[in-house]
Order: sequence, then C-alpha cells, then structure tokens
Amino acid sequence: QTIHYFYTYLRAVSYKDLKNAKTQPREVVFSVPTGAMGNVTAGIIAKYMGLPIRKFICGVNENDILHRAVHSGAFEKKHLKRTLSEAINIQVPYNFERVLWLLSDKNSQKSTMETMEKYGVITLTDKIHEKLKSLVSTECVSDLQMLQIIRTLWKRQKYLADPHTAVGVSAALSKIGDIKNSGDNQIPLKVICLATAHPCKFEEAIGVAMGADFWRENVKHNSNLMPKSANKLFCLPEVSRGIFRKNQNWTKRLEELIDGKVPEKKMLNRCNDIENSSICNNFDKTTTYVGVELSNLARLFVAVAFGSLVYLRFRR
Repeated sequence: QTIHYFYTYLRAVSYKDLKNAKTQPREVVFSVPTGAMGNVTAGIIAKYMGLPIRKFICGVNENDILHRAVHSGAFEKKHLKRTLSEAINIQVPYNFERVLWLLSDKNSQKSTMETMEKYGVITLTDKIHEKLKSLVSTECVSDLQMLQIIRTLWKRQKYLADPHTAVGVSAALSKIGDIKNSGDNQIPLKVICLATAHPCKFEEAIGVAMGADFWRENVKHNSNLMPKSANKLFCLPEVSRGIFRKNQNWTKRLEELIDGKVPEKKMLNRCNDIENSSICNNFDKTTTYVGVELSNLARLFVAVAFGSLVYLRFRR
C-alpha cells in the first residue's frame, strides 16, 4: 500500500509543480478511511521515505479508538459498534503497534501491547502523543454523515462512493480548514481522499443512502459501477452451512466444512431477487478533490521508480 501513496502523489501533483519545487516539494494531505490502520501506516512509511505529505486525516466511524487516542493520549478499548461502514468496525487497530514503533524510533512495543492485551488500555507518553498529533488528524463520522456524503457526491459529481470512502471524504471536509490554516496559505493545498473499496460490494449501504430503487436502476446494469466479474456473483445462489455458535468447537466445524461433511442449504437466487425486487457545503473552489483508482500494479511500480528519482533530487 505504500506504493499507492507515491503513485497517487504523482497523479495529483503536476509536472510543473515538481519541476518548480527546487527547495520545498509540493505538500499534499491524504484523507484515509481508518479501521485497522494498515493503510495510514503505509502512508506514514511513505512520508518517512521522503514523500511530502503535510498530514494524514483519518476518518473513523463510531469505533473511534484512534480518534480518542489522538485527542486524549489514552488508547482504550471499548465495545464494538455496528455501523454501515463495516470494514472499519474495529475497536483495536492492530497496526497501531507499527505506528508506535515508527514514532518511537523503532523501539520494540512488545511490552506496551502486552499491557494493552491485559488491561485494554495504554497511555501514550507525552512525546509519542505529540508526534502522533503532528502526523495525524482524526474525525469521527456517523452513519448519517457518511450517507449524506454518498448522496452529495452522486448529486454533484455523479461519483458513487462506497461507505468507507464516504467516511474519508466527510473527515476531509471537516478537518481541512484547520490544516490549511496551519500551513502556507499562498499555495493551494491538494487533498487526496483514498477510495479504499468499490461501491458494488455495499448494496445495503448504497440502498439506505440513495433509496431502494437506486441499485436496480443505476448500479446493477451499469458497467462503470458494476464490473462484469462482480455482476456474475449476483447471479449465483446464496448458500448456508449453518451458524457458528458460541461454545461450539469451531475447529471441528471448520474441518467438517473443508471435508464437505456439512450439507449446503440454498438461501435465494440473488439474480432473480434483484430483478424483481451542514457538512456538504464545505466543498469549495480552493481545495482540489482527487479521486484515483489504485488498480494497475504495473503503473504503481513505475511510479515508485520515478518518485524515487524525484525525491533523490529533492534531498540534494
């Protein structure tokens, strides 16, 4: 994922900006939907490698342990809450250990994480807390805010965001004013919101945001929104092999599933079923919102090679 940041930076910043940045490279801000913190950790590594990133905006849902840690210095586990941005419904982001390792000059965090495992809370040292705040800004985004962003992006730009991307965009709109005021206001600041998933995976959330008929009328048969490979999955029947219940021997159940000893029960044919069945005002002209598809691995490797040459020049 570190490669994504180099690739995206070179897509967002013009060659003219790169050429003119003889002493100070053009900085950008990345807004990242954040759950387990893997993506933002990759971004921090990119920054440490020399990529000129002013700050990371981490959008979280109601499972807001990172948001609370940035504001209070206490990294404390609480009960998991179900939200429509399901992939970031995470209470203890396991990559936080890696972030602490980077912020502490690569000192082992084993004892720190053992304390977290035992007591469910750790208190950051003042030094680490200040480093974290200088690197990361966070925003807790509710489902209502996320759904409004999906509607707004579709209405204004005909861009259909998945719920996690919408969390990142919402966080960016909330925090960008503070970040702008902390830097050089003479240079327009580019904000890059990472689209971390495809909307075709989130029929329920899109339906809640856009209405029950939107999926069938605008997504199902639109090749730009529904890739052929994904569409084929909707024509396969859903099956069930039973629920894994508390106090059952899950290892034995998995072995039985793998060995084919558990009968398959068809639930429904989704193909037939489908066939029959104040924040948004913060968009402004001075901030550039860039949507980038991060799917072509070959381009990414080329981008990193080029990026390395550019930043070797900067460091000279």
